[in-house]
Amino acid sequence: GAAPCPRPGPPSRNRPPSEPVRSPTGSPPRAGYAESVRERLRDMVRELVARRVVEQRPGMTVTELTAAAARNRPRVHPVLHAAGAIFSDLWYAQRPATAEHDHRMRELATDLRRELTADAGGGDRP
Repeated sequence: GAAPCPRPGPPSRNRPPSEPVRSPTGSPPRAGYAESVRERLRDMVRELVARRVVEQRPGMTVTELTAAAARNRPRVHPVLHAAGAIFSDLWYAQRPATAEHDHRMRELATDLRRELTADAGGGDRP
């Protein structure tokens, strides 16, 4: 079966989507790009939960998260699908993470925030 989506964890310090993920000491994460991708997805999940697009449920997979968010905000589906694919390739298929993966996740986090801000009034709902 599908593995669970990373839990959002404690609230972030509202890191801008374009800011690289850093450890508490300010250095890059020990696990490198793969950990940065995971943290970026956690930030995206936190954003979705905070905006009440989805309810966080223990054990929710990336696929379930994407489907739940798309039901409430259809325009976020492509962004979450792309982010989920990157996350799954790195964590479950254990492909090596690169700077490009990290860069793409930062772009996707920015895109998600833009979509959520644009959709704040439910603009894509009938």
